[in-house]
Amino acid sequence: MRTPSLDKSPAPLATECGASCRAILWIAAACRAILWIAAAFMLALCGCTTAAAKKALEKPQGAEPYAGFDPEASDASKRKAEKPKPVKDDTDPEEAVNTLVKQLQRPEPEYAATAEETLKLWGLKQGVDKLIVSKVRMLLKDPKVEVRAPALRLTILYGGLDCCGDLIEALADSEYGIRAAAFKSLRVRTHRDYSFDPAGGEVARAQAVEVWRRWWQDEQHKKTAQEPTIYEEKRPEEPKVLTPGK
Repeated sequence: MRTPSLDKSPAPLATECGASCRAILWIAAACRAILWIAAAFMLALCGCTTAAAKKALEKPQGAEPYAGFDPEASDASKRKAEKPKPVKDDTDPEEAVNTLVKQLQRPEPEYAATAEETLKLWGLKQGVDKLIVSKVRMLLKDPKVEVRAPALRLTILYGGLDCCGDLIEALADSEYGIRAAAFKSLRVRTHRDYSFDPAGGEVARAQAVEVWRRWWQDEQHKKTAQEPTIYEEKRPEEPKVLTPGK
């Protein structure tokens, strides 16, 4: 009796299995080699301790010559912030104050902070303090509180009694910090408060501000009214004409 033969002999099957195993081992070895190369590269990169290597790693990205065609040119990470240009000490005072007041209105925080500190230094010079107050008073009505706040601080620092009107108007500001700073300065200058509360209700604050305004109008009227002269207080006697022989 003959044994039926198989359709496929086991020899070709074993050959195919061996080839597959060798291919898998070769791929695994290649992967391990790539991982070792990557690990060595990372270690070498992290080991850069020389000054030249650190400088190279920290080097900023160069600006594209045609940034207008760069789709990411408007990205904040690619824009370089401009530094405020310092105002020289020998600059004309009015020109210097005008430049710094313009910088005070810039949206960049570094411009406003630098301009305020520089104006404080310029205000120490003779006659420049009044010039600063006259230039920044228009900023007390600026829509941005970042502009109104330094303008108020400079007004409080270098303003005299004649700036009380501006401080009174600042009592009606929408920001609590502005109202509180203006009220504190007014109390020191005038020794009055008229029951104003910076944290009070809107109606109560408005009523107190009106009282402050009426008081300031009366003060201004007193200054404009002409004071009596010494002749009006005590009129001189008419000169006497002496007749000869009498």
